[in-house]
Amino acid sequence: MPGRGLLTVACLVLIALSCISVVRTLERERRLLRKLRASGRSPVPLRDLTDDERDCAKALANAGVLTIERNECYVRSAELPVFQRKRLRLALSGGVIALIFALVVAVLILRR
Repeated sequence: MPGRGLLTVACLVLIALSCISVVRTLERERRLLRKLRASGRSPVPLRDLTDDERDCAKALANAGVLTIERNECYVRSAELPVFQRKRLRLALSGGVIALIFALVVAVLILRR
């Protein structure tokens, strides 16, 4: 079957791009949470955040980590440790699954 190597490379690149996308999201959340915690107990106005940070803040608010009231962001300290543990588990399990999937794809395609 000609093009077997090309198919393998395409599948592996797709897996890598998916992993990079997830890592970028996790890093964006981490940076925003660090910025909000560095501000102390005072809320951070949404107008002081970039568009990317506002999108991330809305996603974190949906996850229950932030509260957005009167155009200001508050970190919900009680929810933060649980969220961080879940995020770490998601990152580790996703990485292991991606590695296993990449190995299976490579073996299946290259064995034929």
